[in-house]
Amino acid sequence: MPEAITLTVSPDLPSADAQRSLASWLRADDRLRDGVTPTPPEGTAESGADVLRVAVDDAGAAMILVQAVAGWLTHRRDDVTVTLGRADGWSAEMDVRQARDMGQVTALIAEAVRAVTPG
Repeated sequence: MPEAITLTVSPDLPSADAQRSLASWLRADDRLRDGVTPTPPEGTAESGADVLRVAVDDAGAAMILVQAVAGWLTHRRDDVTVTLGRADGWSAEMDVRQARDMGQVTALIAEAVRAVTPG
């Protein structure tokens, strides 16, 4: 069963533009497209909230997700941070500067892979 990783963009002004941009960026990747949903889901009274949910079913998907987030951040002009989190309390952050540092990206990939790998 896929794990859900939530993504929060901060600061995200005006009106969730960065969150929508990130969702669009992630959906452009065929490997992530079907697993990206806003939380709560579109069509509900609270749709458009500032959180995305991404389903990852294995370590490879977690790696692809972190690489996609890093790619999106490197194309940002404004200083934003993306927080990745899970219901079990695991969380990690990446900002524009970290996304440009391959060492930081690699460390976050390893951390995300460990977070979704059983045992």
